[in-house]
Amino acid sequence: MSVEARPIRFSPTIKLITVALLGALFFWLIRGLGNVLVPFVAAAITAYLFNPLITRLNRRTRIGRAIWIGVLYIVIGIIIYGLWRTLGPAIEREYSGLQAQVPYTLNLIQQELLLLKHVSIAGINIEVAPINEALREALADFGRQLPEHVPHLVAIAFETLLLFVTYLIVTFYLLLEAPRIVEWTYGLVPAPYRAEIRALGSQIDRILAGYVRGTLLLIPIMATLTTIALMLLGVRYALVLGIITGILETIPLLGPWSAAGIAIIVALFQSPAPWGWPAWLIAGAIGLTYFVLRMFEDNFIIPHVVGPAVHLHPMLVIFAILAGGALGGPFGLFISIPVAAIARLLLRYLYYKLIDAPDPSIHAPSSHHPVTAQVEGASIDQSPALSDGRVTRTVDQADQAATPAN
Repeated sequence: MSVEARPIRFSPTIKLITVALLGALFFWLIRGLGNVLVPFVAAAITAYLFNPLITRLNRRTRIGRAIWIGVLYIVIGIIIYGLWRTLGPAIEREYSGLQAQVPYTLNLIQQELLLLKHVSIAGINIEVAPINEALREALADFGRQLPEHVPHLVAIAFETLLLFVTYLIVTFYLLLEAPRIVEWTYGLVPAPYRAEIRALGSQIDRILAGYVRGTLLLIPIMATLTTIALMLLGVRYALVLGIITGILETIPLLGPWSAAGIAIIVALFQSPAPWGWPAWLIAGAIGLTYFVLRMFEDNFIIPHVVGPAVHLHPMLVIFAILAGGALGGPFGLFISIPVAAIARLLLRYLYYKLIDAPDPSIHAPSSHHPVTAQVEGASIDQSPALSDGRVTRTVDQADQAATPAN
């Protein structure tokens, strides 16, 4: 007796349970892998940044992507080597001096705290001796533990090297296979909905591209401007402080002012004082310098470098930063703003789906036939929505009709 073969079909409930289980397994793996994911995440970000360049060079020259990726590695390596040869000795010298100043600064702070017995606020005397004792003990512990971390950093050098090699290899393969990965991802979407999802993906890409590339450009710009300003003010270790400022630019809102606080503390305990100024004048001058640079960044650099791709209300920015820091630590702070902008985009998209209304920012015309293109021998189903030249300028303007791209 023969049995008719039938495919297994999932009910809507089973489908929902399957997706929920896969999602839970995915997040459990992410939380458990820890540092193993670092080179893969870094490789994905790097490949995302340089894929447009590799794709453009490949299309214009008809030279294979692998060759251009190799050229990119060589060029970046030469740039890094040149920067290290020119700035490396100065950075190492200033970093060593700054590291040696930390115990001296902590000792001065402890001495000042010993002399401080009480504080008078609005005529009310507050005894601060118990607080001073706890704070002095914490500072002393920090000073004792700081040298102990150096051998630990040396011990993990091999692991860091291994992760770096992994990062280079994964970046190479992601750049090499980027077109196929993108098309494979869109190929998972049923054909009738592919054009709409492509248009939604295009908006997400604009948000990520505008923020990530712009933020990474802000690092050298603000590092250079801050270094020059601190050098003019006579602040010691200006080069290292400028680099720290540039790196902290990746942390929205909190990063620049944290960098200002570090620079003020270093200058206050610098001996001799810059230009012979009193401490309050040094703090005020550095604070004013960082404020002016911040205003220059917000009004001139960000509009031209980052662009209007990410535009959120200040309250939403503050919430996103706090939530990102609580959930993801330093990396969560870095990605908090683009994640919030993408979440806002997706929530608006879901809102229109819930009320059964078309999203005016999504262009998925159904009257056109898909265009077939070839990418390295593979047939690609491209939506007209990707090539109709219409883009939204900002997330806030996405609720309006799209305007022609410049």
